[in-house]
Amino acid sequence: MALDMRQIGARLRAWRLGTGLAPDVVAARLGVSRAALYTYEKDGIPRLDLLERAAALLGVSLAALIGIEVEHFASAAGFFERMRQAEAEADQILACFDPISILLASPAYPDRLRQMLAEAPGGDAGAGARALAVLEARRAQQAGRARPLTALVALPRLAQLLQTGLVGRDGLAAQILAERRGWAREEVAAIAARLEAPAIGVQIGLLEAVPPSQTFEVLLGGGTERVAVSPFRLGEYPNVTDGIATLSAEPATVALYAGLARRLWDGALKGERAAARLRQLLAV
Repeated sequence: MALDMRQIGARLRAWRLGTGLAPDVVAARLGVSRAALYTYEKDGIPRLDLLERAAALLGVSLAALIGIEVEHFASAAGFFERMRQAEAEADQILACFDPISILLASPAYPDRLRQMLAEAPGGDAGAGARALAVLEARRAQQAGRARPLTALVALPRLAQLLQTGLVGRDGLAAQILAERRGWAREEVAAIAARLEAPAIGVQIGLLEAVPPSQTFEVLLGGGTERVAVSPFRLGEYPNVTDGIATLSAEPATVALYAGLARRLWDGALKGERAAARLRQLLAV
């Protein structure tokens, strides 16, 4: 099997971001210059000894770094960076989210997510900041060169979101809770508006039953097709610290998730019917 050096470099960058280590620190531990590190992140690592040292430093297997294993991420920032890279290469995205997609959220959402992460119990401020930076880069990338996107979200989850509000923890003051429920209404209204006046290349389907518990995204075309499965949450009670996310290019796995997304899409509410259901939720 020929090694894809560019993908090795992309994995190196993603896992390096996930560790939170500065480029200078990683370069010093590898015994190379910072300029060389950036070259490796762009073009791949050409030497086995450096590959072995980089894998050990980042806490991953050599097989994962060179791309012959499923990629696992305990860091949301590293995983989101790897998704950003894969989205940049994809020709089409099939996504099932729970219940907020950073690619479709309102312009106000990143700042609101920042507030929820700050108030979440046991939150890691550094991990949250790194994850948010990559999420905003993903939004900017999709806005700059939008890939066809088919997005699925469950109606029961949106109804729950409207009741709970966009909160990072329980026990908020009544005035703050009312504001956060208002934020949730704005996000649901934004989805309804997208259904009523869809952007070119964006399709949204509403599922009447709750879908699989983890968010997944299938990235089709672009040379290497992949599926990303995430335990990280970007809605109410967000989580960017605990969980193991995966990215797989194994063809059978990609086909299974792509088939699941298409079956869910076939049974989903779409267009004006879907928008009307959301307007009914908002009217309660």
